[in-house]
Amino acid sequence: MKKRNVKQLAGMSLKKKKWIIVGAIVVVIVVGAVSVSGRRQKDSLPQVTVEQAKKQDVTSRVETSGTVESLKVKTYFSPVNAAISSLAYQTGDVVKKGDTLVVFETDSLEQDNEKSQLNKTATVSGSKDTAQKAVESAQKVKDAQAELPTLEQNVKNYQEYVASLKTAISDRTRKLAEDSSKASSDISMALTKAQAELAKMQENMSSLTALQQEQEAKITELTAEISETKKEGGDASEAEHQLNNFNDALKQTKNQIKEQQNYIDEQNDVITQLNVQQIEAQSNAKDADSDEQIVAWQNELEDATTKLSELQAELSEKKTVAEGSSDAGLTQAAKTQLEATDNLAELEAASTQELLEKGRQGIKAEFSGIISKEEISEGTTATQGMELVTVSSNEEVAVNVSVSKYDYDKLKEGQKASISIASHTYAGTVSSISKVAQTNEKGAPVISAKVKIDNPDESIFLGVEAKVSIETDTAKDVVCVPASAVNTATDSTFCYVLKNGVITKQNITTGVTASDYIEVEKGLKAGDEVISELPEGVETGMKAEAVSGSTEE
Repeated sequence: MKKRNVKQLAGMSLKKKKWIIVGAIVVVIVVGAVSVSGRRQKDSLPQVTVEQAKKQDVTSRVETSGTVESLKVKTYFSPVNAAISSLAYQTGDVVKKGDTLVVFETDSLEQDNEKSQLNKTATVSGSKDTAQKAVESAQKVKDAQAELPTLEQNVKNYQEYVASLKTAISDRTRKLAEDSSKASSDISMALTKAQAELAKMQENMSSLTALQQEQEAKITELTAEISETKKEGGDASEAEHQLNNFNDALKQTKNQIKEQQNYIDEQNDVITQLNVQQIEAQSNAKDADSDEQIVAWQNELEDATTKLSELQAELSEKKTVAEGSSDAGLTQAAKTQLEATDNLAELEAASTQELLEKGRQGIKAEFSGIISKEEISEGTTATQGMELVTVSSNEEVAVNVSVSKYDYDKLKEGQKASISIASHTYAGTVSSISKVAQTNEKGAPVISAKVKIDNPDESIFLGVEAKVSIETDTAKDVVCVPASAVNTATDSTFCYVLKNGVITKQNITTGVTASDYIEVEKGLKAGDEVISELPEGVETGMKAEAVSGSTEE
């Protein structure tokens, strides 16, 4: 819940405020004061500043910054061995498509071309088809020999993988069986013990029942004896004393029988529970065929076994090829001829005529951009394949930004953005989002994304910082309230609303959130009066007087 910090209470002066926006800073200037009353009257109501919920468009944004970089970069390498006669541009220069970047000295290339043409006339003719087939056969043998170590290692890796899966399945199957067996064994032991105790109790019950029967027979006998003695006028006091003793003993025996029956009933309940537990344990016992982990491993084992078979077949095939001879089908004379042809072909592969043409053409820019790197200077000799110069497009550019863990899930490719570079503003589009988080200089994880500049111009500088505002969500013509009026508790989001002059807490459901306004999906309607902040001492349920929260321009 937001801390109450509005000091306007009933009986205090209400001050008008003028809002002046300076850059990104909002300055509040007190331009006057209107006195509500000199002193608070007993019947005066507290005043609260309200604003009406209204329908409008609201857009949420992610604000970030990044570095301007090119989306199209081309590094040019030397196509020839030649000296650099002219280097037209330096790092930072702007070039147009078709501009000549590097000019080569071609004297040596022309000499090489003449030699190449003379060497071609010395080529010994032969059966190109036979030579080519022999070369291909020899190459296949070499390729197979080169591939064997990798294939053998792959087969070994998959064999180990298959073995590890089989071991894992076996271990887990045994563990499941052991767990099930132990649970069932523990219950069986407890059940056996309980049944033995029940048998003892039932044996005691039989003894008590027999004793009861004996006592009842004795009482019947004594009762008859007393009756007969009294008929005959004799003294029955001794018999009556014995009868009383037997009646007391019978009562005690009955109590013992009742107590023993309770013990038996309790023990029967225990046995019933153990039987239920045994049934449940049997039904819950995991079968290896239904265990999710074992099923997953078995699927992996099936795939790995199939792959292993394929690798083993490929290895067998490569071994057969590798056992062949690279000289098969060639006589010594043919081999000599082939070697000569290879040497000539190697010289011709460079195509000195083509290299001469490339040297005459020099290096030309394939697209407009900026020289972002140069590795040479005029007068130096470039070798074939040497890195010469790099051009980065200034027409296909983007800002590489970083987004925190709180905002990255809001980003989607295709979202529009506004990009500020120095005093220039450009339209942009989110073109890509990295799926791997990186750690920034503060140790926090961030996600990088590229925001393509849709309308680049000649004012674009690569490597400079740019501010980026990405539109992540927009809602049209929806009920909105000032962001300051929305409060968040641990279990709800709510606004303070003035309803019929009474301050009320209203739970709401929010939607699109901007820096100044928040969409209210449920809980409020247009025209409801919301309170940005409650003055000190003012609480829900209190009556209050509304003061408009509108500001002067």
